[in-house]
Amino acid sequence: MNYIGIDISINSTAIFIETNGIEKILSFTNKKDNNIYIKELNRSGVNFTHFERKILKDYTDNELSKMRHYIDISDSIIDKILSITDLTKKTYCQIEGYSFSKNTSSILDIVSLSTLIRSKLLVNIKDIDMKIISPSSLKLEACKMVYKPIDIGKKKPKYEYKNNLGISGGSFKKHDMYRAIIDGKIDCIIYDFLNDYIHILEMAKIPNPIEDIIDSIFACKILKNSLKDDN
Repeated sequence: MNYIGIDISINSTAIFIETNGIEKILSFTNKKDNNIYIKELNRSGVNFTHFERKILKDYTDNELSKMRHYIDISDSIIDKILSITDLTKKTYCQIEGYSFSKNTSSILDIVSLSTLIRSKLLVNIKDIDMKIISPSSLKLEACKMVYKPIDIGKKKPKYEYKNNLGISGGSFKKHDMYRAIIDGKIDCIIYDFLNDYIHILEMAKIPNPIEDIIDSIFACKILKNSLKDDN
């Protein structure tokens, strides 16, 4: 089986793949390769593709340039996925959906890139089962995967899920997703990196592409667990 988790981002799309017992992490980012975290992630086995796009002054020129840019990125993403996965086997893919808290221009750009990636996956991988998981559901399911349920029911069992700091799963932020990887000892090739750089949790913002890679890992692991439960 092929299992794929994808977090689509304009600046750093991340893809986590498990195929034939081999684990791969792909990151398509506008961050430079001299970034300290990218250097360390690269040593941990993350495969990076770096890109940049010039902002043009003319509105039409800029919009067309943007679309060509998204086409190129989506083509590169599909090519990399196809080169890694075993297309003779069933592919299960879970993609994190849109966060509608983003500003309008940002969400429209993400929709454009996401549509290209999703459509090309469907066209190029015939035996694919694709699921879209909302950001809030991804957070809650990550919490459920790592932390024990709390029974808050009085007469009948009623469960809620919180991390060790008392934060509800559905309200997880990027720091909480990072912490869940560590607390759950989630098996992935960047676990040692995340543990060694645990000081990142003290930063105001989890730097890209780390936060997107973490979301892609959980997208894949959650999907894989759900398939086990179904069987």
